Order: sequence, then structure tokens, then C-alpha cells
Amino acid sequence: MSDHKNKEVNPFSPKLSREKVQENLMFGLFRGMTYFVLFCAAFLFWDILSKGANKIFEGDGLINWEFLTEHPQTLHVIGEGDEEIKLSSSNYYKLKDEKILAKWNLFAKSPGFTSNLSDLDNEMIELQKEWTEKSLQFTNAEFLKKERDNISNKFAFWSDLLTDINASARDFEVEPQEIPGLVSEFILGHFEKERSRLPLVETKIILFRAQQYSNIEEPSLNTLKEIEKAYNAFLMKIPETYNQAIKDFGNEVSLTYEDFTLLRGPKEFGRFAEALVAYETIRRAFLDIETKNWNSIKELIIPFKQAMSVSLPSRDYAYSGGGIFPAIIGTLLLVLGAMTIAIILGVFCAIFLAEYGKPGKFLSLIRLAILNLAGVPSIIYGLFGFGLFVIFLDWNVSLLAGWFTLAFMVLPIVITASEESLRSIPQGFREGSLALGATKWIMIKTSVLPFAMPGILTSSILGVARAAGETAPIMFTAAYAKRSELPWEGLEHWTDFFFQGVMALPYHIYVVSAKIPQNEYTSDMQYGTAFVFLFLVIGVASLSMLLRNRLRKKYRW
Repeated sequence: MSDHKNKEVNPFSPKLSREKVQENLMFGLFRGMTYFVLFCAAFLFWDILSKGANKIFEGDGLINWEFLTEHPQTLHVIGEGDEEIKLSSSNYYKLKDEKILAKWNLFAKSPGFTSNLSDLDNEMIELQKEWTEKSLQFTNAEFLKKERDNISNKFAFWSDLLTDINASARDFEVEPQEIPGLVSEFILGHFEKERSRLPLVETKIILFRAQQYSNIEEPSLNTLKEIEKAYNAFLMKIPETYNQAIKDFGNEVSLTYEDFTLLRGPKEFGRFAEALVAYETIRRAFLDIETKNWNSIKELIIPFKQAMSVSLPSRDYAYSGGGIFPAIIGTLLLVLGAMTIAIILGVFCAIFLAEYGKPGKFLSLIRLAILNLAGVPSIIYGLFGFGLFVIFLDWNVSLLAGWFTLAFMVLPIVITASEESLRSIPQGFREGSLALGATKWIMIKTSVLPFAMPGILTSSILGVARAAGETAPIMFTAAYAKRSELPWEGLEHWTDFFFQGVMALPYHIYVVSAKIPQNEYTSDMQYGTAFVFLFLVIGVASLSMLLRNRLRKKYRW
């Protein structure tokens, strides 16, 4: 009984006080918030890894190498349901070429192929006479006669309108003073038709109209005669231009036909057919006649065209096929270049602040400015880089402009962390080096900087994560949405490498998420790109951490 009573009044027994309740509540709150953050991070990573893995490991092989090694392309989906086949543009047209080749080979074994080709040989010999000098001289005369008759009739009609203005006004139901303006519109309309009918001399027609515009704007019987006389002289210059074009396009027809008769393949015939279309455009504008020979050629090539016509219906989705190799290379180049610039500039600034700068208001103001710059939104850095590097320095949207913009964005982080790393080195290191007779710079280079490098690399890891993940600065200064070439391709000089635009993974994610029509296949591209981007950042950061750990072991103190 007494033991039970003593137990109740034991002063050391735990009591649920108000402070204890508050402590338990705060502990539970902190733990809950920590677990919530961990849950959100785990869910985010799981969502990216699980959905991105569907794209990375899509296909028959272990890894979808096409996604990692090809450029972005249109996705062609053939069939439906279980028989659905997804092909990028390159594979789709490769499959189509295979079907065309199979159908062409079947046609090439038929008697009609040899018969048509023999008839086509005879007709091509006749067609080639059209661009001989003798034939062109005859064509020029016919063209000039036809054009002069046409323009003579038109100017006669316009002169009649101005000769009896009152009668013309009654015919057109307008006021007499409006007839000159109506004639001016007719003349301008004629030149507009001639521009579209004779595209090779379009510039010359525009120049002639500009030279005669004062006469055309206020036409009279006298000015019409001046315009007609000048236009007849102008017509003499047209055949020369078209003669050269007919020769050039005709020779292209001959060369492509020779290739076709030699190899007899569908691609060679395709080039020959394209040359015929180009020649027909020039021929129709200048000759404007359908000869028996030309009609025979068009009939003879119909079976060949049919042998090349293969229907492969598909549902097409822009930017949802192919891969992201240019974006991977662009991201790596941007990150490595930006971090190299940021580390060099940041370490130099940190050395000044930690070793050379005298404490005072000015140094405090610099540190405050650096801290404030760390909080500036990335889009402001993007606009800054666009204004300074792209426009003012005229670097255009390029790799170099992206490097410096991203470097300036992560520079506050690098400077702050590097200065703290330098200040963490014991003062004895400095004093020992100076006591041995070293200069201040030698002391910094040999006794301070090597031991601070692990901390500096830690800041660079933070900078990598931010530089790699920013979209706005890259979009304004470095990236092209449709840039499929690699930066070192198509260079006229090696220095052009630095002034080439690139594609980058964060901007690619933005493009496929917001700039193209969304469909059931874009999500695979989005999550696949995010999956690769995540591992790329982790890989670069891991390399930085390995280097940091090696330096820590080497410069242990």
C-alpha cells in the first residue's frame, strides 16, 4: 500500500506538461514535413523513371538506341491496335522505298517496261531538238510575234477608251473623269499578269513598270504610245533569258534521262520526272504549245509513275518520333562551357574577396550585390543575355551567347561558395608559406587554392544542376527548336562552331510539351527526354563529386 502511494508521488515520474506537448507537436510536424518532402521527391522520380523507361527501353532490343542517337522527326503510325507500327520519318520513308523498289522490280520484268523505254528513247531524241539554236530562233520569232500582236490589241483598246471618253464612260457606267484612272488600272493589271506568267523576268517587269509609272498613272494618247514603244523594246530582252533557261533545264532533262536509261532504277526515274516538271514550267511559259511529241512523252512515263506510286497510309504526329541526340550534345556543351567560364571567373572573384579585398563598406556592398544576384529569376538572365550577347555584341543565338548567359546566372553561387571555401582554410597555411618567403600569389596558389578546391567543386555541382535545368536563358540565347544538325556540322570555318545555335534538353521538353499539338505519343517523348535529362545531370554531378573526393584525399589537412 505504501509502495503504491510512493509511486504516485514520485517526483521523477514523467509528467505531460504544456512544454512537452508543444515539443511533441513540433517534432511530429517537422517529421511529417520531412517525410512529405521525401514522398514528393520519390513520387517525382518514380513518375519520371517509370514513364520515361517506356520510351528508353521501347522496341525489340534492350535500349531504344534510335531515341538516343537520332534527331527529332515526325512519327508515322501505321495500322491500329495490336498491329500498330510506330516509325520515325527516316524509317517510314525507308520502308516506303523498299515497297516502291519491290513494285518497280516487278514492273521492270514485264514486256511493257522495255517497250515503253524504247518508245521513250525515240521521243526524247525529238524533244532534245527544242533547245537547239535553230529551234530556239524559230521559237523566239513566234514568241515575239504573238506578244506584239497581243500588246498591240491591248494598247489599241486602251487608246480607243481615251479617244472617246464620253462613250467609254457610258459603256462602263462611270464618270468621264474616271476613264483615265480605269485605263491605268487595266495597264497595271496587265503587268501583274505578266509577272505571274513570266516568272524568270519578273524583276525586269517590275523595273519597267516603275520606270513608266508616271505615264501609267496619268495615261493619255501620247503617253500610251510612249509606253507601247518602250514595251516593244522591252519584249526583245525576254527571249534571251528564257533561251538560257530552256537550255539549262533541257540539259538537266538529258542528263537525268541518261542516268535513268543506264541504271533503270526508281530513284533515277524520279529525278528524271522532276527535271521534266521543271522543264515543262519554263516551256509552258515561253512556248505555250502542246506538241505531239510532248504529249507522247507524258503518256509514256505514266506506267513508270504508276510503278513508283505506293500507298502507305499513316497517322502523322509532328516532333513525336526520332530521338534527342542533338539535344543531348547541346546540353553537354552548354553545361561544360558555362561551368568552365563560371568557375574561372567565380574563383578569381572569390580570391579577390577573400584574400585581397580590404574589409569595409565597399566589400560589403559587393557581397550584398552578389547575394541579390543569386535570387534574380532566370528569365531576367535570359533577357540580359539576349540584349547583351545576342543583339549588342551581335553573337546571334549561338553556343557562345548561351555559355556566357548561363555562366553569369550561376556565378553568384560559385563566388559565394568559393569564398567560403577559401576562408575555411586555416590562417596558419598562409602564414607558414609567407614565412618561407613566398609572395602572396604563390601562397594562394600553393597553400590555399588546392585545399579549397573540394569546396569550390561542391559549388560547381550546385551550378551544374541550375545551369542544365534552365529553359528561359537557353531559349533566348542558344537554342533553336528545329535545330537537328550538330554544332560541328556544316561549318565554313572552325570559329563558326562557337556561333552555331544548338538544341538543349530542357528546351526540347518545353517544345514537345507546349509548342506542338499534344497527342497520345507526345507524353512518351516528354518523359523519355526528362529521363535522359535527369541521368545526364546526375552523371555530370557524379563526375564532379568523384573529382572532389579525389582532391579531398590528395589535399587532406
